[in-house]
Amino acid sequence: MGSDGYQVRSGMTGQARQLDDAGTDMDGISSAVKSRTSYSYGDVGGHDAASALNAFVKAWEAEAKTLASALHELGGKVQLAKKTYRGTDGLVGTSVDGVAVGGTSGLTDTSTQGARTSALSSY
Repeated sequence: MGSDGYQVRSGMTGQARQLDDAGTDMDGISSAVKSRTSYSYGDVGGHDAASALNAFVKAWEAEAKTLASALHELGGKVQLAKKTYRGTDGLVGTSVDGVAVGGTSGLTDTSTQGARTSALSSY
C-alpha cells in the first residue's frame, strides 16, 4: 500500500469470468423454461390460467435470454477494459522511461521537489 492510503489491485479476469459464468447459468435457465412454454388446460386447471401461465413463461424466457446476453456482454467488456488498462499502463511506463532527467536546466535531482517525493520517482 502506498503512503497515500490507496492500493491498486488487478484481477479483473476473475470478475469477467464470473459474469460470463452467470450468463451461462442464465442460458441454462432460459433453456429449462423454454422446454415448458406450452401448458394445457389440464396442467393448470383452466383455460384462463393456462393462457396466463403460457404468456408468463414466454416472457420469463425472453427475460432470461436478455439477462444472459447482458451478462456475457458485460463480462466481455470487463475483459476488454482489463486489456486496455494493461496496454495503457505499458504506454505510461514507456513514456515515463523516456523522460529526460537532469539536462541543461538548473535541476540535477528530480526525485524530490522541496520536501515532496516526485510521483515519477518510482518508475
